[in-house]
This record gives sequence, C-alpha cells and structure tokens, in this order.
Amino acid sequence: MNGYGGGWGTGLGILLSLVPLLTVAIAAVGVVLAMRTLRLRSKLDTAGQWWLRVQYAIDRCLSQNLVEQNVGTSMLDHLQGAGQPPEGLDDEQRRSWMREHRDSWRVQPEDLALIRDVVKELALEKSRKLRSMGIRLNPGSGPEYDTLLRQARLVLKIDAKLDAGSDPEILAMLGDR
Repeated sequence: MNGYGGGWGTGLGILLSLVPLLTVAIAAVGVVLAMRTLRLRSKLDTAGQWWLRVQYAIDRCLSQNLVEQNVGTSMLDHLQGAGQPPEGLDDEQRRSWMREHRDSWRVQPEDLALIRDVVKELALEKSRKLRSMGIRLNPGSGPEYDTLLRQARLVLKIDAKLDAGSDPEILAMLGDR
C-alpha cells in the first residue's frame, strides 16, 4: 500500500482540500438567491398594496357622495403614476431617478387601461344622467360638473400615457371639441 501512488486516496485528499472552497461557493450562491427572492417578494408586496389602494379608490368613486367620488378620483390619479419619476425633472435628474428605481415595481399598461376604463365609464354615465335630466354641463353647474371634470381629466391623462386616442365624449366634457 505504501508504494501505491494513485487510487482513491489521492482523489479523496484533493476533494477534502476543496471542501472549504465549495462551502463558501455554495453559501455565496445561497446569499445571491436569497437577495433576489427578497427583492421579488418586495415587488410583489408593493403590487399587492397598490391593488388594494386601487380597489379602495374605485369603491370611493362608486359612492353616491360627490366628495367621496372626488377623493376616489384623486386617489386613482395619484396611483396611476406609481413607479413613475416625479414631474418637473430635467433629463439628468430623470435618468438618475430611473437608475435608483430600476428594480422598483411600476404600473403596467393593462393596469392603467383598467383604471381608465372604470373612470371613463363613470364619467360617461354621469354625463348621460345629467343630460337626461336636462342639466347642461358648464362650469357653473356645481359639484357634479367638478367631479365630472376631474374624472374626464384623469381619463385624458391616462390616454396620453397609453398613447391611446381620446374619446370624443370625454373631450366634449372638457370643451376640447
């Protein structure tokens, strides 16, 4: 046995000498995977909270109370901009903001379309209801008109983000015909 130069003894010795390095490599892979999982979990939690807020805002929009409708519309206006850089930034500031938030959750176009469709339908329904009662829409119409304007502006804002054409009825509400 003493003269035997190969076999299991040498291979096992080399393998045993690599165990500390393999342990470190496996631990590093585990840390990387844990960090990615944590980042993904954070994004999913943010998205879930966003949807809860959107649902709450839509519930407020469906209220019979005009104040609650305005609150709901304002909330949706704020929520539709989630994950977007603040307005008023120059190009360098915008690039910097995007670099810092590159892993952040952003509102998807289909989510924006859903918000637009809900608010648009509410605005069109309110407009038709007021017209059927013989109430002309003009700036002096009162709180109903203000709520309608708020909803129409939100629809146009989201249409612009989605590069979608604006509904002629919505434009008419704003007097942009």
